[in-house]
Amino acid sequence: MKKHSLILINHYKRFCYLGLLLTLPTSLLTTTISVNSASAADDIVTENQPSELITDKVVTAAQLEPKVESISEQQQPQLIAQTADSDPDDINKIRQELLVEPLIKLKIVAPKPTYPPGLSFAAPSAFGANMGDVFVGASAATAGNRGNSINDIDASTSIGFGLGNSQKLVGLELSFNNGSVKKFGSNGTFDLKAHRIVYAKGTNQVGVAAGWKAFAQYQTKASIEEIRPSSVYGVVTTYSLLKPNDAVNKMPVSFSLGVGGGDFRQGNASTGVFAGAGVQVHPQVGVGFGWSGVGLNLGASFVPVPTLPLTITLQGADLTDNSVGGTTFALSIGYGFNFLPK
Repeated sequence: MKKHSLILINHYKRFCYLGLLLTLPTSLLTTTISVNSASAADDIVTENQPSELITDKVVTAAQLEPKVESISEQQQPQLIAQTADSDPDDINKIRQELLVEPLIKLKIVAPKPTYPPGLSFAAPSAFGANMGDVFVGASAATAGNRGNSINDIDASTSIGFGLGNSQKLVGLELSFNNGSVKKFGSNGTFDLKAHRIVYAKGTNQVGVAAGWKAFAQYQTKASIEEIRPSSVYGVVTTYSLLKPNDAVNKMPVSFSLGVGGGDFRQGNASTGVFAGAGVQVHPQVGVGFGWSGVGLNLGASFVPVPTLPLTITLQGADLTDNSVGGTTFALSIGYGFNFLPK
């Protein structure tokens, strides 16, 4: 159980290091982008301590026979009279002189860590960034009901970092979202999420979080976007390994359920319910679906290089066409890492 728990915590820690919430101009899009130390064996030290004890007892004939010393014995000093009255400092000194330097020094290099794909596509996850975690991302989306030409396609960018520790007390994730690449810097929002792991045992882990999307924002005259609604939410996320003993794909699965206002509600409702599910079908591929509180989302996440924390996500948002912006399709790219020394 302890082995599975350690694997699960390390595995999910990398997954949630790179969790990223990207807010697009037309709808709520959640893009999750997936961030041990090397160890070396100690040098082998051989210690030889040959000694002879000469006393005043009768020497037998066998002891008078000529003695042929081995090469190693000829090259090492001999301990002539090591008795209970010997000086401990002298004995330790002789021991140090008898140490033999190993001919071959072994060094074990740990394999590079691998990074899983994202499993959250319709709702924010209760897992997030901790101290030392940094993530960046960009997302391009179709225009939905706002326009019908390629000129209406826009993109957004995000950057964020983590503070605290969600396993020991609480983790805090802060992020900034630039709402438009065409009118770069004309508008932006700031998001905040406090998260904590409340259960971690065996192959299961549960996290809870409270977040505030667009708790602060700005907009210039050049902006073509509307003011984003402030959205407070709470969410619970579970993370489990369906095949913990599989050496290739432990098949992580994630479920999220939450409630919130703003972008998570429809029409004049004060609050809305959102939920999502995702599964890792391949070490480099994750798929999932969910309800954003407004419409149905479907998505797939891909890690091109397993040892590089770069994630590409394809997502269809509001496939039920319930939002003002309507159905949109987005391509997101994210990268995350931890800058603290290992």
